[in-house]
Amino acid sequence: MVTVPDVRIVLEDLNHSELVALARWCGLNANRGIPRSVLCEHLNRFLPFKEEDPFDGMRDSISTWLKRYWDRFRLQVGKKVCPNCYECREIQVLDCYMTNRKNL
Repeated sequence: MVTVPDVRIVLEDLNHSELVALARWCGLNANRGIPRSVLCEHLNRFLPFKEEDPFDGMRDSISTWLKRYWDRFRLQVGKKVCPNCYECREIQVLDCYMTNRKNL
């Protein structure tokens, strides 16, 4: 039986050793001799990583607000700020949401 992790994992961000460790933790018979692509394929097949992210609602609210008013303030913010919140980590989304929730 495969054990599903409690956190969302992006397999592309893991190195080969981490993929092997995750596969073993999930109950799959894995070793370092198995190619990375095969490990990713098996993990994707057995683990439902495509579950809804609890931060998606916040990302949608922030993105909608940014896109609506982007032309008004885009020159006043840093280059790292963009209206695509799906590229940001969860902690950044949470901070942005908590800071701006009255305006959203």
